[in-house]
Amino acid sequence: MAGRLLVSAVAAACGGALVLWLLLSQERLPVAESVFPPDRNGDLLRDDVGDMIAARFAGNAAAFAASSQLARAWQRAVRQTDPARLGPEVTQVRYAMSCVLSEHTLGKAKVDAQTMLHFLDLLHARMFDTPARRQLWQQYERSASRIPYGETPLNPCRFDIAALAG
Repeated sequence: MAGRLLVSAVAAACGGALVLWLLLSQERLPVAESVFPPDRNGDLLRDDVGDMIAARFAGNAAAFAASSQLARAWQRAVRQTDPARLGPEVTQVRYAMSCVLSEHTLGKAKVDAQTMLHFLDLLHARMFDTPARRQLWQQYERSASRIPYGETPLNPCRFDIAALAG
């Protein structure tokens, strides 16, 4: 309420047109928590996305784990709306991408890099399948592009890929 009164007072003092234009031209970003539906099965991933990964990599635990790691990293990263706190999330997305495209994962998945990249394109399209979700991704990309790359660990996967069946 106080904010509206202040805006009204400033608009009246400035003739209104410029202030009104500034208010209307500001980009409205969706609230990240409201954009992603609840996770009913508790795997920290949107259920339809988890189902898509499971359908593609049924019986291949390594490829399933790596793809899920990337999807979770994407989902967590776009929920971080404070650019000052985005660094760790960007790092996790980069590690997850390195994991899913590693020789170990591709070998266990029995696919080449091009096939996996095609699946990742489909996965990304599913993850960000609404205007609000795409807007969150674009906001993330703008912020993430300013964060320098660090060293990628020898095993960027958050699991022991050698122990999983492929």
